[in-house]
Amino acid sequence: MKEKILEAAEKVFSEKGFYEAKISKIAELADVSVGTIYRFYKSKEELYGEVIKKKLLEMEKEVERAIEGKEPLEAIKAYVNTVVNFFSKEQDFFEIFMMELGSSFVIDAERFNLSEWYRNYVKKLSKIIEKGIEKEIFKSNLNPEGVFLLISGALANIDYFRLKGFIDMEPNEVKNLVLEVVLRGILNRN
Repeated sequence: MKEKILEAAEKVFSEKGFYEAKISKIAELADVSVGTIYRFYKSKEELYGEVIKKKLLEMEKEVERAIEGKEPLEAIKAYVNTVVNFFSKEQDFFEIFMMELGSSFVIDAERFNLSEWYRNYVKKLSKIIEKGIEKEIFKSNLNPEGVFLLISGALANIDYFRLKGFIDMEPNEVKNLVLEVVLRGILNRN
């Protein structure tokens, strides 16, 4: 039943956004009562947070598959490629999310109780940078978590401003820009 509610909520939030979405519409689409939704979720905000978390976990699984067994340089390329493709594939949902709530994922992570997930995600993916440092592919003076936050923040902010219409970039241009700038900065040139 929770899965049915989450699917309906994702559809309604994707179409209406957080502020315009009505719990009654989600209940109708999920074929449950409003009370049933509130039995599982204390508020619309909590339900929205669960939908976001579900989407982010889907992205995380795709990223894990994409980077599995790859060397650090190829893993970073696979990460950037996968995230940009995921945002493009799920554009309807992320467009509403980013347009309404802004590009400051840290604030949204706190608001929707995603901080712990994001902290673990950063730690897990910063191991790519650590491995690259150990293999002397990347510069030795880098902070692995900082590098990963830089990459992930760049992707989120470019996508935000792309969706807002401030910049005109295709997904492949986003990938190339982020990889060009990041890799120039972290590659060990010795």
